[in-house]
This record gives sequence, structure tokens and C-alpha cells, in this order.
Amino acid sequence: MFANQNHRLDFADTRAAGAESVLALPGMNRFEAQDAIEQLAQADAADSHLLRLVMCVSCATLTLALVSSLA
Repeated sequence: MFANQNHRLDFADTRAAGAESVLALPGMNRFEAQDAIEQLAQADAADSHLLRLVMCVSCATLTLALVSSLA
């Protein structure tokens, strides 16, 4: 009765130690999962570069506002 039920997979099965990774999409093998991890790392690096750019622009704007208020 209980053995034939279809289980809904709402969450990733972290107990599975097969070729599938938790971060990989279904149907991807472990080599494609490495590509996905590399893409996540590249996106993280791009986000940090963008954050640095925004911080530099905000510091420059604050500096210009401070200098213009003193003059």
C-alpha cells in the first residue's frame, strides 16, 4: 500500500550520493554540474565587480557633493 506511492520531490534529495549533484538540474550529469558551479562562480564575480563599481560611483558623488558644498 505505501510502497507504490509516487512521492513528490519538493526539495532536493541531499542523501543521494550518486552522479547527480544537489545543485544540478535533473538530467544533468556531474560534469555538467561542474559547469553550472563555474557559471555560478562567474556570476558571483560579476556581482562583486558591479558592487565595487557602484561603491566607487557613490563615493565620487559624495566627494563632489562635499566639495561643492564647501566652495
